[in-house]
Amino acid sequence: MKYIKLPINFSDVAKGKSRAHCSYEESIAQYLMMMITSRYGEVVSRVDFGSAIWELEFNQTVKVHQWEEKVQKSLQDTVTKYEDRLTDLRIDVALAEVDPHLSDLDGRSEVRKQASISIEGKIKHSGTKFMFNTQLLVSPLSQ
Repeated sequence: MKYIKLPINFSDVAKGKSRAHCSYEESIAQYLMMMITSRYGEVVSRVDFGSAIWELEFNQTVKVHQWEEKVQKSLQDTVTKYEDRLTDLRIDVALAEVDPHLSDLDGRSEVRKQASISIEGKIKHSGTKFMFNTQLLVSPLSQ
């Protein structure tokens, strides 16, 4: 089976060029990233698809450990429900401050947080260990 590499270049598709393909593991990683970066309700037919990151992004009352727990739980629920190619899931979420000097753009210093997300599991059909890691910059949290 062939898996389509994201993002899709629709201008190439319209010109009849072949689409880029990716491996089974890359397909899983792309789908996990889609879950992480989607907000609830963004996928109309799947209102529970996504993560709580975007619900919590500007919430100034949530503490860091609460943010981590809520995002981890939301991803656990979404990945368990929608990514049936993985089993034995372990999802870790950690939020850390980014060095303000690294985010200094055009003389503006913005203190931001970086979410580190790790998803581990086994590929069901082969039993092979699967690991996925990503980092996202999120809006400032006061806590």
